[in-house]
Amino acid sequence: MDDDALHEEAQEASDELPRIRPLSVGARLAEARAATGRDLSDIARETRIPLRHLMAIEADDHGSLPALPYALGFVKGYARSIGLDSDAFAAQFRAETSLTPHVPTPPPSQPADEARLPSRNLAVGSLVVLAAVILGLSLYGAGVFDPPPPPVVVAAPEPPAVQVPAAPVETGVAALPTDPAAPPPAATALPPAAVPAAAPPAIPTAGPVVLLAREDVWVKIYDAATRRRAFMGVLAAGQRFDVPAGSALILRAGKAGMIEVSVAGVKLPPLGGPVATIDGVLLTAPALAARFDPNAPPPPPRPLRPRRTPVQPPVIPAPANPVAETQPANPGA
Repeated sequence: MDDDALHEEAQEASDELPRIRPLSVGARLAEARAATGRDLSDIARETRIPLRHLMAIEADDHGSLPALPYALGFVKGYARSIGLDSDAFAAQFRAETSLTPHVPTPPPSQPADEARLPSRNLAVGSLVVLAAVILGLSLYGAGVFDPPPPPVVVAAPEPPAVQVPAAPVETGVAALPTDPAAPPPAATALPPAAVPAAAPPAIPTAGPVVLLAREDVWVKIYDAATRRRAFMGVLAAGQRFDVPAGSALILRAGKAGMIEVSVAGVKLPPLGGPVATIDGVLLTAPALAARFDPNAPPPPPRPLRPRRTPVQPPVIPAPANPVAETQPANPGA
């Protein structure tokens, strides 16, 4: 028998033998797990992979597995737990499985509904309204809509005074006869005598001093010498403060124009403007009279705060002969 016949017989024998297929991922993992003597429940407890997914991997039931990324993670975790190469098993599983990665499909785009779009007239009207609002705010800020100032009223000049002729002096000459047919002279109207304005009452230099708040005002009233506070806080509207007689209190307040000051019942002019802040106002009758009446006698000098004299520590005299005091006496003397 020649070589060709032998080769053909060998080829026929090899074709009759069953083909040996490589083991799948599930079979290899099952054999390796059985060799370690572990159960699937142990693998599920260790890897926290659901038991049904581990059973599907060993049975090569890829249809029961979740999406490909999760299935690959389960295979790698299973292989790693029994000491196998997780990357090699993941590559083999990817080659064997029919799972495909999930690719999200974008939602179908729908053409815009023209009925939902604003009309051209609405858009133009909105722009016009916006421009009108901006223009109105600009004009308002420029003061165009402010009311006009009141007209200035100019007082008419007073008519000149009419000089009334003096009555004729009687002399020895007889008066000339007058024509009886001539009309009598017209009477000349005399201007009313100017009534002098009432002089403001004189501010007394003695008497009780009273403060009355026309609205809520913060005040501080303290002694000029000792700086001790007699009152500090809000003087409510309608509330009054009677200054003690013989005291020398100082007033400090905001809204000076809202404080009404009276001396012996005589109301004084405001101490300041409605929102002015004052300080150092001596609340005595002579001082208040001198503040508003230049002809009033000057008030007594403001008492000064006594200065504290520093206390000197007492000087302890040194002993005359300290050595003699500290040296013990001679017992043999």
